[in-house]
Amino acid sequence: MATPNDYRAIARKTDRPMWIWAGCALTSVLLLFGVGIFVAITLLNKGGTSAEGELPETWPSKPENALRPVLMPTGEMVAALTSETGAQVLCQAIPEQRWEEILGGRTLREASGSCHAVTAQFDVTAQMIPALPESTSRGLPTRTTVAGKLAVIATEMGTISLSVELIEVAPHKGASPVLNVAVRSRAVKTPEAEGKAKALAEALIAGAMPPGPRLPKIGEDGEIAPQPVEAGPLKDKPLPVMSWLLCGELGRALGVPADKAKPTFFASCELNGTTADYSALSSVVKPTTTIAGRPAQVNGRGVVVQLTEDPVGQTLKFKGAGDLQALAEKMVPPLLGP
Repeated sequence: MATPNDYRAIARKTDRPMWIWAGCALTSVLLLFGVGIFVAITLLNKGGTSAEGELPETWPSKPENALRPVLMPTGEMVAALTSETGAQVLCQAIPEQRWEEILGGRTLREASGSCHAVTAQFDVTAQMIPALPESTSRGLPTRTTVAGKLAVIATEMGTISLSVELIEVAPHKGASPVLNVAVRSRAVKTPEAEGKAKALAEALIAGAMPPGPRLPKIGEDGEIAPQPVEAGPLKDKPLPVMSWLLCGELGRALGVPADKAKPTFFASCELNGTTADYSALSSVVKPTTTIAGRPAQVNGRGVVVQLTEDPVGQTLKFKGAGDLQALAEKMVPPLLGP
């Protein structure tokens, strides 16, 4: 740090009064102090978190992240949900009381792309991911087992990250067969974080995978075998079930048997040259009309129906020959549900 004598020497060399240099130094200190305060406030408020050791005053961090009623999957279907539905399922796969027993205190939960839970001591996320991590910035994760299943665990920047392979499915097939639980200590660093991660993963696996169907076999191009299912809305269904629902409605709308339909794992179906495709996150819809009361875009490339209030949210897309708008008018109402 510069001393008063240093400032006097500078003033002599530059023929500038010493008070100008002192003022510059003071201004720099104040600016740095202000930046430090701003960064600290930003970090405390980021993501709706609060000071360590305290629960956030506002929760959920965003209104759209609130928990809502959701259909719970069975069997292996937890690996075939959209990210938002999967987050809702993981947050609610076990009762609130069980969350608090495992994490050791009052627990707040919200769901967006992952299930996010906060206690006074821990910050936790749980989500389904496509594959076990192969490496981290600090080397290979350690192999272990959780609930009798292959798992890997790693420590990154004070966060325990535990990934458990629930189902053996080749990566990049569209499924998310790995449960990832990440636990970060919010207060004093504690060795309990790894135990909490394992206990929570075991509880979530039991809650989200009660006895039920297996995932369908997925072909190289994502194709799955046709399967009749009871008609109903698409909301919160596993992706292959959405495909089978689309096949059923295509058959009814076209007036042909659906047993020749070609469903894929990715919530789409093709029948007689016509394709119906669900998207959980679409490009912006620019409405030109309405279909079944929903904003829709009709052009030479097909028909896109906006299913939610968000123009970049969930959509149904129709492509092929014939009157696609009339086809969409028949198919959309039962797929939206009441």
